[in-house]
Amino acid sequence: MTAAVLGLLLVALPASAQEDETMIKRFCLAAFDAAMKQAGKTPPDGMGGSTCDCFIQQVNQGAGLDAAKQTCTAEAIKAFKS
Repeated sequence: MTAAVLGLLLVALPASAQEDETMIKRFCLAAFDAAMKQAGKTPPDGMGGSTCDCFIQQVNQGAGLDAAKQTCTAEAIKAFKS
């Protein structure tokens, strides 16, 4: 997921908070799927959604995009260890 794309989404035309989160989650999931595919990995069920929910929560709490990505990537790795 690129921080620039998500940054643009966060400053896009006004919409309800729920609409914003839905759009951000769609882009986040697409970026997550692309990253997994590029890495040649199949993520466990629920990992993408959990990671993207975490990302949105972190950003809503004031974290920067890169910090949110790092935090949620680390949390996903811990939560979905095989």
